[in-house]
Amino acid sequence: MAQFTGVQRGVAGTASGTQLNNGTLTVLTVGMLSKVKMVSWGGSDTSLVAYATRWARVSNTPATPTALTIQNSNPNTTAMASYNTYSTTPTSTASPAGLLSVDWNSQGGGGTIVLPIGGEWFVVGGALGTLFNQIGCGNVVGASANTSFSTTWEE
Repeated sequence: MAQFTGVQRGVAGTASGTQLNNGTLTVLTVGMLSKVKMVSWGGSDTSLVAYATRWARVSNTPATPTALTIQNSNPNTTAMASYNTYSTTPTSTASPAGLLSVDWNSQGGGGTIVLPIGGEWFVVGGALGTLFNQIGCGNVVGASANTSFSTTWEE
């Protein structure tokens, strides 16, 4: 199976307990299965900016996607899933609910979580608004244009 990484760099999104505006993995092909294998976050601010970032399942129907950069691990492969931001922001149940939440500092801070084998987050294809077809990342606290976020998945 091929692996892909969606990257959002230089985002200065609004901090929110429900919005997932850093980037959203979306699988629209019915019957397709993707597995999130790894997520990462980081900053290069020159002053202290506290962050609380989380990954969660999308619970609304976002609209008007803007594609973000996807990197592939295998040559000659193209992702069937997409990694986007949306003009109608994806939302989720209020923080702290979600798949992962991490507090960090964007002055050189960051990290990577590699999900354990068998513990990956599944994304199941379906039309927008379908249960389990999107996982998004958003900041509960913090906003700066000197940050980056990524999601790596297998399909």
